[in-house]
Amino acid sequence: MACPICLVETEDNDDLHTATFKHKFNFALRDFEIAKANLCGNRYGVELSIDIDPLNGYQYDFTEMQIGCLYLNISSDNFRKHNNEINFLCKLKNKRTRNMDPVYLTYCGILHPYRAFHMEDPTFDLTTFKQLLPGADYIIKVKFKLDQTHVSNYKIPIYFTIQTVSENEKIQVFSIAKSIVVAVHDDLILDDFIPIKSPFKGSKWESTKVIPSKFKYSEIKEFQIPPAYMSPLFSGLNPSRSDATTKKLLNLLEPGHVTINNYEEFFHILLWLEETCEIVGLSCYNMENVRLRHLESDMLQLLVPGLAEKRPSIIVGDEVEIKVHGDHTSYIGRVGRIEDQYIYINHLNDVILSVVCNNPEMDMDVRFHLGRIHLERMHIGVHNVVASGYVKNLFPKIELAKIAVKKRYKIGQNDFFNGNVYNNPEQLNAVEDIVNNTSRGAPYLVYGPPGTGKTVTIVEAILQLKKLGNKKIMVCAPSNAACNMLTEKLTKFCKTSELKRIMSQNADLSSVHKNIIDYCNIYIDGSDITIIPVEKQDINKYSIVITTLVLSGKYTGIYYPDVLFIDEAAQAREPEACCAIGLLSPGKQLVLAGDPQQLGPTTQSDTCKSHGYEISLFERLYKMPIYQHPHFMTMLKLNFRSNKDVIDIPNKLFYNNQLRPVSKDAATDPICGVFVYRLIVNDNVGAKHRSPIEFCSVIAKEQRQGRSPSYYNNREILMVSKYVEKLTSFKFDNPIFNVKPHEIGVVTPYIRQVYKIRENLKNLKKEWNDIDVGTTEAFQGREKRVIIISTVRAQEDLLLYDRKYKLGFVGEAKRFNVAVTRAKSKLIVVGNPMVLHTDSKFTALMEQAREMGTLCGAPFVPRTEVVREDILRRFNKMYIKDKQIKS
Repeated sequence: MACPICLVETEDNDDLHTATFKHKFNFALRDFEIAKANLCGNRYGVELSIDIDPLNGYQYDFTEMQIGCLYLNISSDNFRKHNNEINFLCKLKNKRTRNMDPVYLTYCGILHPYRAFHMEDPTFDLTTFKQLLPGADYIIKVKFKLDQTHVSNYKIPIYFTIQTVSENEKIQVFSIAKSIVVAVHDDLILDDFIPIKSPFKGSKWESTKVIPSKFKYSEIKEFQIPPAYMSPLFSGLNPSRSDATTKKLLNLLEPGHVTINNYEEFFHILLWLEETCEIVGLSCYNMENVRLRHLESDMLQLLVPGLAEKRPSIIVGDEVEIKVHGDHTSYIGRVGRIEDQYIYINHLNDVILSVVCNNPEMDMDVRFHLGRIHLERMHIGVHNVVASGYVKNLFPKIELAKIAVKKRYKIGQNDFFNGNVYNNPEQLNAVEDIVNNTSRGAPYLVYGPPGTGKTVTIVEAILQLKKLGNKKIMVCAPSNAACNMLTEKLTKFCKTSELKRIMSQNADLSSVHKNIIDYCNIYIDGSDITIIPVEKQDINKYSIVITTLVLSGKYTGIYYPDVLFIDEAAQAREPEACCAIGLLSPGKQLVLAGDPQQLGPTTQSDTCKSHGYEISLFERLYKMPIYQHPHFMTMLKLNFRSNKDVIDIPNKLFYNNQLRPVSKDAATDPICGVFVYRLIVNDNVGAKHRSPIEFCSVIAKEQRQGRSPSYYNNREILMVSKYVEKLTSFKFDNPIFNVKPHEIGVVTPYIRQVYKIRENLKNLKKEWNDIDVGTTEAFQGREKRVIIISTVRAQEDLLLYDRKYKLGFVGEAKRFNVAVTRAKSKLIVVGNPMVLHTDSKFTALMEQAREMGTLCGAPFVPRTEVVREDILRRFNKMYIKDKQIKS
């Protein structure tokens, strides 16, 4: 179990943990947080007020924005005019006039060590007691000073411990504690969030007469959720349920992970569990009193707030049911396209299209239904893998590695389609292994860490197999984008009669490059683009067929490949991979390419997670002993993308330091010698500095809009724009090295931050529209000359106990790996070090930047053991609870 206040896992009743210094430290901070509301109040006739020592009559924006927390907002220009220094006057006043009792200031201080803040006593002695007679006051100065102006929030807690003296009353010993925040900013980004009435009601619909969609689709009832399983599955297979069906299903999932014996039942149950989660999730987003817009193409456009944050989670092909508000006739359509926060509904009956067209202001109700095509194909794939006997190939035995391997085919240097493969030992080995089928029935793994040429390797292997002739080769990937990239690389060496890229009716054709159109099942008539289904008699004519994993399941019983390649296999759920694997018969060859250290599949069901549903087939196989032997897997080791310093931390953390950076461009790129933050604060002074990595400390507080789960951080948005400005305006002697907007990528884990950064950059300069801004998921498989990471999650409070510094999924290992390995020449991380230091990966990155001299931005104090001890010593002079002493 997890300790409720520490960032550690502990055993039940773990006395050893509760006795540790770390736990005692966090316990003290937790008590302080609970008591803060009382500590900040004036009491027992003693009053604490805080003002600013003004400079030349300057008017300050200094207010108590929260109880006990005073905020000073000041622009960076004005802060520079103050010589980077502000003095706060803390006045303690004795207002106990009834009995003319004095009070004593026994202690005062700053509760957290912070070089930017310093407390001064006018008598130059903070160690002696100060007597305050009735009506008297005493002023202590708190000085805030920076070496340079850094845009951030600087928060410091201060305390004053007081003792009353009275002949008639008990002596009171108590502390008053407040916080001062100095918010240094440039142009504050004003939140454009205006609360609106949510259209999501989640209300159950009354019974309606349903008019079906024009889209004709015959559902396969064999793999629908059995009625007897409905209740247990919708409860998430809660083990506390005592009914026989729940126990039966849980027994079928034993031993808690997939095996060769439970394969089919295991994945059918997990697929049904995932389906129930998606159904429940969608039902929460039933919409009422919304407006639909009729488009010329007989589609309806619907605004769905939160769509980009997957609230609701809708994909192309899902069913949409709409009706006039209050009516009892509803109409089924399908999601044909998704753009930003809009969905486009097609295949609707003409009656409802006419109603919306003629009455655009009419209130409508909408609810979403899960499209089951992808689920059905996964069920079928799992069934076929077991029925054909190919499931044995997915659990290869270690004995297979003991059989000697002879390579019949040796590929000469002049026989390679891509000559660079011959000069890469690992790529060459992988291609020869695949051509010679050295894994002998076991899936062959091409383990491709970032920038190592994984796709190049399998493209070469595909072309070599094609050259041997008489083999039907299927190439699949989870996404259309990955399939299109593979097609682009293969078409250079294939005729249209040899290769076919098959796309589904719902595919987004906007990303299809013109170079591959002739290879796709697309018919273009002017501006109209039509998908032409590929039938049985056609698909078998081609040597190479490329399609997505889910769509490959359409060709069950029609197409029987000799070799199946799955690229980006570590991103696919195992049942998704089975859509294609189910087409193979025993003895046929399977090649998987991917990286189990990067982002993999996800699930909404906690039960699915606990049973390994988020582990891809690639990752499951990779962990098996047989894949430690040659001829079953090749790990690519030459990194052609990144500067050696950029790849250093992920190389150590994820790849056992086996990657060898070989990119001359990344190694010699002059942007690696520019310390960009120095340009921001010093206007070119000291900017020439070896700095492939910069970590910029920005201390602020994360924010959210309404009920959205997605965070954003305005201070980081400002800092990103400053970096972009200096990157794109800096001029090298040779202009070819000047950084262009399209060479910059901004990666951030939260979609709300993506939108706000995009909007801010677009408003600042039109040409900055060419800067790619996206989530970590969107950047997987991509690269940029310069990557800026905005980590978003932040706290400005120095005295939160460890568990309060939440990283969320920002700290997930695979997410970290993907984000930092997108950069070729320069990596810039903008984040809050107080939050990020709780994660060992970000700590290593900060330490690397510190060693380079590029740990920059707002000063901060790492929470080391020495610092923790110092904080506790300061706490010992403060009373969290008021204390009475007999006089």
